[in-house]
Amino acid sequence: MAKTNIETKKRMTVVLVFYIIIMFVLIGRLFFWQIVMGSEMREEAYTQQTKNRTISPKRGMIYDRNGEVLAESITVETISVTPKNIKAENKEKTAKGLADILDLDYESILAKTKKNTADETIAKKLDKNVTDEVRKWIAEEKISGVNIYEDTKRYYPNGSLLANVLGFCGTDNQGLEGIEVQYESILKGVPGQLIVGTDAIGNELPLNDEKYIPSEDGLNLVLTIDEMIQYITEKYLMQAVSDNNPDYAACTIMEPKTGDVLAMAVAPTFDPNDPFSPSLDSVKAKWDTLSSTEKTTALQNQWRNRIITDTFEPGSVFKTVTAAIALEEGIVKDVDTVNFNCSGYLKIEGWDMKCWRYYNPHGRQSLRQGLMNSCNPVFMSIGLRLGKQTYYGYLNALGVSKKTGIDLPGEVNGIIHTIENVTDSTIASASFGQGFTLTQLNMLNVISVFGNGGTLMQPRIVARITDKEGNIVQENEPTMVKQVFSKSTADAVLDMMTSVVSDGTGRNGQVKGYYVAGKTSTAEQGRGANKTYSASFVALAPASDPQVAIILTIANPKGSLGHQGGAICAPVVSNILTEVLEYMEIEKDYTLQDNTVKVTVPDVTNRTVGEAIRMLNSAGLKYSVDSTDLNAIVTAQMPVAGEKLVEKSMIKLYIEGNDVRFNTIVPDVKNLDIVSATKKLSDANLNIKISGSGMSVLQDPPAGTSVEQGSVVRVEFRAVGIDVE
Repeated sequence: MAKTNIETKKRMTVVLVFYIIIMFVLIGRLFFWQIVMGSEMREEAYTQQTKNRTISPKRGMIYDRNGEVLAESITVETISVTPKNIKAENKEKTAKGLADILDLDYESILAKTKKNTADETIAKKLDKNVTDEVRKWIAEEKISGVNIYEDTKRYYPNGSLLANVLGFCGTDNQGLEGIEVQYESILKGVPGQLIVGTDAIGNELPLNDEKYIPSEDGLNLVLTIDEMIQYITEKYLMQAVSDNNPDYAACTIMEPKTGDVLAMAVAPTFDPNDPFSPSLDSVKAKWDTLSSTEKTTALQNQWRNRIITDTFEPGSVFKTVTAAIALEEGIVKDVDTVNFNCSGYLKIEGWDMKCWRYYNPHGRQSLRQGLMNSCNPVFMSIGLRLGKQTYYGYLNALGVSKKTGIDLPGEVNGIIHTIENVTDSTIASASFGQGFTLTQLNMLNVISVFGNGGTLMQPRIVARITDKEGNIVQENEPTMVKQVFSKSTADAVLDMMTSVVSDGTGRNGQVKGYYVAGKTSTAEQGRGANKTYSASFVALAPASDPQVAIILTIANPKGSLGHQGGAICAPVVSNILTEVLEYMEIEKDYTLQDNTVKVTVPDVTNRTVGEAIRMLNSAGLKYSVDSTDLNAIVTAQMPVAGEKLVEKSMIKLYIEGNDVRFNTIVPDVKNLDIVSATKKLSDANLNIKISGSGMSVLQDPPAGTSVEQGSVVRVEFRAVGIDVE
C-alpha cells in the first residue's frame, strides 16, 4: 500500500512538472506576442479592421502669361474591387462584366477578384461616362465588392501646343518630362487620406468613426509663354517641316530686354495627353515590329526639347558677334569704311579657307557690306587680327560654352576649343560660326544682346508661382548676366543687321510695315560623308527698338528649296513676325500704303566720292554728283545726315572745288496719291517725306517755292473724305 502511494505521488509530481512547463511555455509565448511582437500585431489588426484610401491632390495649373490654361488637373475616377466582398459564385461574373465594359483582360481581373487583399485596382483615370456605365451595371446585376473612387488626371487643353516645353505626367500624376518634372515639387501637392473602419471580411462599418486628412493642392505656374505667339510659331514651323523634309525644325522667340521666352517650338512634336503613342506616321507604320529599346528611343526623340538638348554649329549668324568684337576692340572704327578685301579665300596654315562665293569674290568691302554679303574672308581677317585670347575671351563672356540657366530640364553645354588648342585656322573658322557648338537658345540669347544695348540676360520661362486663389507665392524677376558690349557697339551691329534684311542676304526676312534686323546662316554640321547642313535665320524686330528676338533652325533640309538660310528660313520668320508684331500691337515704322521703306541718310561728308557712293548704296539711296573722280572729297550733301527718307531717295553730293548749288521749283502735289506725288517730286530732283496715307492734303514747302535740289518736301496724306482746315 505504501509502495502504491509513493508511485502515485511520483506520477502526480511528473504531471505537475509537465503542467508547470506548459504554463511557462504559454506565459513565454504570451510575452512574445504581447510584448515582443505587440506593436507589429496591433498594426496588422488595425490594417485588417480599417480601409485606407489615398485622396489625390489636384496638381497645380500651368498658365501662359495672359492667364490662358496650358495644363490642368481634371476629375476622373478609379475602379477597384474588394475580393472578400465578392461571393465565390459571382467572381467570374464580376470579372467578365468589368472586362467587357472597360475593354480589359478578363483573366487578369479574375485573378484580382480571388486575391486575399482588402483592395485591388482594376483601372485608373477613367472618364465619368465610362464609370457611369459601370455604376449602371452594378445596380442592374446587384454586384457587390466593386468600388468607384474619385481621382484626378493631367490634361492639356491645347493638345500638342508647347508639348516639348510642358512635358507630361505619368498615370500617378507625377511629372516625367519638361516643366512638369522640373517643377514637380511645386506642382504635385500633398496627398490626403481617408481611413474607414471595417469588419472581418472588409465591409465598411457605417457607425465607425472616419479619420479624414485633407489633401493639399499643388501650386500654380505662370509662364512667360504667350499662347497666341506659340500658336503662330507652331503653325508656320509645321509648314516649314512639310516644305523642307528636315530631320527637325525649331524656333524660339524671346524678349531681348528681359530674357522672357514668348514661344519655344519643335517640330515634329507629340500630344502630351497621349505621350506614349508615336506621333510620326513613319514610326506608326512600323511600331509593332520595333523592339522595346527601339520604341523607347523613338518616344524619347519625340519628347526632346531640341532647343536646349541639341547643339549645332551656328554658322554665319555668329558673324554678328565677330563684328561686335571688332568694333568693341577698335579693329574697325567705322562700319562703312572700305578696309576689307575678298579674293574668294584666305590661305591659312597652308590651306585655302573659302568664301561661300569663292567663284565670284566680293572684292573690296566695308564691315557693313561684309555682313550684308555674309563674306567669310572679312570675318576671318577680323578673327586673326583679334587673336585667340581676345576672341575667345568674348566667347566665354557671352557664355557660348555654358548653359543659359533657363528653368527647364535637360539643357546642355556648348563646346568650344580650350585656349591651348586654338590655332589660326580655329579662330578663322570660329569667326564665321564653325568649329564650335551651342544650343539654339544660347544662340538667340547671344543675338538678343544687340537688341538690349549690349547687355546679356538669363532666359526664363516661369514668371511666377501662385496658390489656388491666385496669390503670388514667388516672383521670378528678369536676371541680368553682364554688360558684354557697349551700347554704341550693340546699336552699330543692329544697324548693320538691318542692312542685311533691307538689301543683303536676308531680304526674304522683310516684314511690311516694320524694319527688321537679321542675319542668315547655312552651316555645315559634321564633315566628310557625314556632312549635313543646318539653315538658320535670326531677327530682331522692330529694328528701331527691338521687342522680340527670333531664331529659326531647319536641321538637314532635304526638300527642293535647298538648304540656304536666306531661302528657306527667312521667309518663315517673315510670316511669323508679320502676325506676331500685329498681335502685339507694335506701332509700324511705316504704313503699308507707302509701299516704301524708310532709311536714315548717312553722313558722307569728308569722305571720298567712292566711299560715299558705297555708303549710299548700302543704305538703299541714290546719289547725284558732278564728278567722275572717285577720290574727290565730298564737302557737303543734301539732304543732310540723319534725315529719314523713303528708300531710293536722291542724295546730292558736292565736292571740293565744285560746290555750285542749283535750285528748283517745288511742284504742286496736292490731291495726289503717294506714288504719284513721289514721282512728281523726284522728277524735280526733290525728295519726299511721307506722313499718313491716302491722298495728299498738305505740303511743305508749298508749291512754287524755289529750293535747293535734293531738298526734302514734307507731304501729309489723309484718307479721302476727311476735311482739313
